[in-house]
Amino acid sequence: MDVYEPRPRELALEYLEAYILEHHGATHDALPPERELCQKWQISRSTLRSAISQMIAAGKLYAIQGSGTYISPRVRRNLQDLESFTSFAQRQGMKASSRLLSFSCVAADEGLAREFGGEAGLQLYQIVRLRCVNDLPLLIESSYVPESLAPHLEAHDMVSASLYDILEKNYGLKPSYGWEKVSATSASAEEARYLDVPENSTVFWLISKTSSADGVLFEYCRTVGRSDRLEFCSTLRWRKRNEP
Repeated sequence: MDVYEPRPRELALEYLEAYILEHHGATHDALPPERELCQKWQISRSTLRSAISQMIAAGKLYAIQGSGTYISPRVRRNLQDLESFTSFAQRQGMKASSRLLSFSCVAADEGLAREFGGEAGLQLYQIVRLRCVNDLPLLIESSYVPESLAPHLEAHDMVSASLYDILEKNYGLKPSYGWEKVSATSASAEEARYLDVPENSTVFWLISKTSSADGVLFEYCRTVGRSDRLEFCSTLRWRKRNEP
């Protein structure tokens, strides 16, 4: 029976991926010298360089002329954690910042109105922000909040303050339950410009809902995120048969 043997560059890519995962918390650290990696992984220098070039093109590594090759910063987000962008970025030792792209009051279409349990025309605040880590663009978040639940929301700081903190402290809307769906899409021309990626490149597409303890949905959010700087993980729990 024939045994499948991965191609050398495929092996090199696997080794590099494993190295990045192993050194996840050490973003901006340089890769070891090429000679050392070639000896360790038993691959040729041309194979290693080809794999590194592919990882650089994917945004997972970056090179500095005359200095070396470095691990690109990546933010890990646990799908089980309901926390603000600022919190999960800072928890990983990264500087979080935001840029307000637009703030307006819009009439909900049928889809959004259905999500909030109202009728088309329901007045919603639409807050669109560019989220950055270490001054590098990561996400474009479009949040929708019913005007009736947070009147005069425009009076609050949407750049340096957490939306969750604003809603909890000023309107008693404390996040208790969340739902999130993650998929992939292509970056539009405008999204590509803000995220600094090529148009039509693959990006994450997230839909999330946040509710209070009494089940009131107070935020619906659509997010586009860079796939080369953001990764998702999930905490799994073993559930026995017939266990709710």
